[in-house]
Amino acid sequence: MNCPNCGAPGNGSKFCSGCGSELKSDKNADYGDSYHNMGRHQQPDPAPPVYRQPVQASYDDYAIRLGYHPDEHVSTWGWIGRQILLAIPILNIILLLVWCFGGSKKRSLVTWARAQILVFILAIIIFAVIFILGRINNWNISEWFQHTFHY
Repeated sequence: MNCPNCGAPGNGSKFCSGCGSELKSDKNADYGDSYHNMGRHQQPDPAPPVYRQPVQASYDDYAIRLGYHPDEHVSTWGWIGRQILLAIPILNIILLLVWCFGGSKKRSLVTWARAQILVFILAIIIFAVIFILGRINNWNISEWFQHTFHY
């Protein structure tokens, strides 16, 4: 094949030895004139694609990506030990916060700790509302107990 730029004969390399330009080979040159004379090259139709069911991530896959192990559960004695630890004042709040915000890889423990914190926050809100209503309406709880239980 000759160089299209300078006309020097090519020696099978990618670049011309005369001018250094890139030699692009015509892939269809081996077919001869019959290929160039037919208007379009007929290629066989490709096989239709095979349908495959899309892969959907399960909850376990999502949990594993977050670092949780779905097969790890807290044992019965583990729950009992945690209940004993939660009976200790101040430590109970600290432990719930640690378990709630990533101190455990066990998903059941994290969910339980979050539920405990939500119940604790709701109890504080309810008692605050009762206290505020009592102050506004001038309720005296000690008098109520005295009249109810006749001290």
